[in-house]
Amino acid sequence: MLDKIKEVIEPILKQEGVELVDLVFRREAGRQVLRLLVDRQGGIMLSDCVKLNEGIIRELDKGSVINEDYTLEVDSPGVDRWFSSERDYERARGRMVRVTLNEAILDKKEYIGRLREVLEDHIKIDAKKKGIIEIPFKKVVRARQEVEF
Repeated sequence: MLDKIKEVIEPILKQEGVELVDLVFRREAGRQVLRLLVDRQGGIMLSDCVKLNEGIIRELDKGSVINEDYTLEVDSPGVDRWFSSERDYERARGRMVRVTLNEAILDKKEYIGRLREVLEDHIKIDAKKKGIIEIPFKKVVRARQEVEF
């Protein structure tokens, strides 16, 4: 069913210049919930989510894709979500990130810095006081974007 849902919503997302980050359809608290996490360069605003919600629900209902009552939630991934794919790193390029490692690099197992490059097998971050640090993906336990003030 998720493939059929993606087929219907992808043109809408593309038209709005939005990328699908995650798609979940499951029962929660006794009801079916279709949850889309979407993002784009520069971020997603609440008004974007409302517009997408309206367009997506109209297309899903028109095509009778989901044959039961459901709730549609369109949201941004949020900055506190742990990265789950290389694409998450790509979206965070140029932003501050927190990276936790399974073994130390330069005597530290956690770095906060600006994500400068995303390469095939590693990332480069500009960490305060340490400069550019190359971190292999195989050493990353988890990573996420940090809030900048």
